[in-house]
Amino acid sequence: MKLRFVQVILSGLLLFILSGCTFIQDPVSLMKRPELPTDKATLHGAIQSALQKKKLASGSIIRPRSDVDSSSIRIHDLDNDGIMEAVVFYQTPDEEVKIHGMIMQQQGDTWVKKLDFEGEGTVLESFDFVDFRNDGSVDIVAGFSRGDENLQNLLTVYSFGGDSLEKSAPIPYTHFDIGDMNGDKTKDITVVFLQQKEMSYISTYQYDKFEGAFIELDKLDLGTSIESYYNVVAGKVAKDKEGIILDASVVSDSSYSKVIIMENDQFIDVLQDELLTYKELPIESEDVNDDGILEIGMLTKPAGWEERFDMDQIPFFTTYYQWDGIIREAREQEGLQFQLQRYYDMTNRFFLDFPPDMFNKITITPESNKNSYLNFVLTETGESVAEIKFFTLAQWAEAEAGWEVLVKEKSRIIAYRSMVI
Repeated sequence: MKLRFVQVILSGLLLFILSGCTFIQDPVSLMKRPELPTDKATLHGAIQSALQKKKLASGSIIRPRSDVDSSSIRIHDLDNDGIMEAVVFYQTPDEEVKIHGMIMQQQGDTWVKKLDFEGEGTVLESFDFVDFRNDGSVDIVAGFSRGDENLQNLLTVYSFGGDSLEKSAPIPYTHFDIGDMNGDKTKDITVVFLQQKEMSYISTYQYDKFEGAFIELDKLDLGTSIESYYNVVAGKVAKDKEGIILDASVVSDSSYSKVIIMENDQFIDVLQDELLTYKELPIESEDVNDDGILEIGMLTKPAGWEERFDMDQIPFFTTYYQWDGIIREAREQEGLQFQLQRYYDMTNRFFLDFPPDMFNKITITPESNKNSYLNFVLTETGESVAEIKFFTLAQWAEAEAGWEVLVKEKSRIIAYRSMVI
């Protein structure tokens, strides 16, 4: 038993150095950005010339703050007519509208300005191209803010028609995702909006060709107790279910997670009861086992630590569960199925995953300290199977054999070793 476990932990245990965790409050690029069809310098020169005519310097061009793709100039055939357009945003600090956009169009070997358009707020948060009509044309989707997390962000969609640009009514958001929430094979916009401790809701909008505008498919009230959404992630939430998971902070560091799906253009809060996913500290939902389905993380005290309540000292296990895809009438814990258990260093230095068949069979000795020494043992026998230890540089120079470097910091080494008997 002991030998088998150690062999598994040595071959399958994931030990990673983490540099930090982030979430897209605005979505990543949905399309591959095409290569410039002509020399980049030609396009850049045409943009600079257009800015100079407006008495603006080259430094007026701005990049989106939150995007994975931080390019300031992006190229696409916006109206699907075979002619490429370039889109760029720039600052106009002396005007009432502080952000503007510009569309340039390729004409032979040069670029010509087609039009300028107005942005919102003072900060360009995100900038993307999305086909909302399934016709090959794309809209410009831009998120704006005023640079303060507590103020309202606005999401705007611009539709280019060759010689004109139509601007949608701005949609307030705290987080947004572009996907297919209702499963009809057409892109839609899902926004999560929060006014701290006052109101919160989730809404999905889809372009309606008969209305010629984005209409709200549904809106779900999320309550008034939420302090923040520290993580919002969209994707598969069960084997055959697309949805979104909201990780919400409510009181101090305590939090819970909601799983939201849409059926027949109506939202469903599939877990209903926040107590099912309550945790004392924030844990981000993610796909931890790389099966393409998102998991919800919850905190578990190691066996022997049940009577300890000093939260800063407890070396919690993080246990991840997956919703089984069954919509129930009332709260039922069996709807959450165990997937993986992890020891996660809360300061993002490392984590380690345990084999699924060792769930509830490992604990951490009571004399362990999560900032100096951790001893992982079998719950039934107390036999040590792995250790993590923090060494000063002087201690590391004299460390006995068997220790392997996990994290190397400026003044110390975090190392681990597994015991084979």
